[in-house]
Amino acid sequence: MALLFSTPVFAAEGRESQPSKAEMDSINRQIAAIQNPQDRAAVQNQSLVWKMTTFLCQSAARAPLTRLGADDRFFLQDDQPNSQVLVSSSLLQGRGQFRQAADGISWTPFQWSCHLDPATGSVKSFEATPLVGAGAAGASASSAARHTPVACQAAHLNVTLDDRNGAFDGMSQSGTVLTVRNTGAEACTLPSVPLVQFEDKSGAKLSVFRRSTVRARQPGSHGAKTTQHVEPVLIEPGAVREATLHWVSGEVFDDSHNCVQPAWLVLKVGQGEQRAAFKGHLCAPAGAHQVFDQSALQAHTDAQ
Repeated sequence: MALLFSTPVFAAEGRESQPSKAEMDSINRQIAAIQNPQDRAAVQNQSLVWKMTTFLCQSAARAPLTRLGADDRFFLQDDQPNSQVLVSSSLLQGRGQFRQAADGISWTPFQWSCHLDPATGSVKSFEATPLVGAGAAGASASSAARHTPVACQAAHLNVTLDDRNGAFDGMSQSGTVLTVRNTGAEACTLPSVPLVQFEDKSGAKLSVFRRSTVRARQPGSHGAKTTQHVEPVLIEPGAVREATLHWVSGEVFDDSHNCVQPAWLVLKVGQGEQRAAFKGHLCAPAGAHQVFDQSALQAHTDAQ
């Protein structure tokens, strides 16, 4: 028999719903710890309730969700409006999904409440309730599952590059905007900093790497050997997400002439990939690999 759960009343985020000074201080400290300026700017552009959810509540959610049967993957949002709501400086509410540890495949939607102490900016408690069966609003488990975003597939993405008419060029630097469009019929998710590689005309992979100090949407090392729990980016059908790439384009390293000119940028998507023609020129010191900086995906990326 399906279990029924009441749906929380989500208050609209108004002018009176603001974080306390201690909460903002905590958020600002964590944002300041993001070393890459482009990723730091991307986080600054997120909504206030997203920042509170991500920097105050997300860590506290892990233990309660694990007790409900979650593995290490969960999102404190869904693809519907107002999935994260700031009720007051002491309460955030929302909806989310977690992947079940039992099979590593199935996802369970849930509603959550994050209770804060405005005086300290810390979490007093985090409560989560699975949304199984028909809720008070008449939503069934199968209906909720239909709204649970899945990982994007390469076949349903269109990847292009845009140099914004040379807006990134100058001082031996260059860059481009990586644009990803969801051409499928369903919403899907990508890592906030997806894997980008470069190839020559023959399709051989080049030794060009993203700078290891690049941070994702939340603080934490982004090295290749580091496991991260970074909230993926949701892309609705027909929607576009963008990231900026920057690199050294001039031979400024003691005339080393250690430069490459890739023919293709390759976006790795799960087991698949998408390519876009690339016209950049990447340089590095003698004996070193060429590197680039990459921002997190977001709804819009300014040229600078």
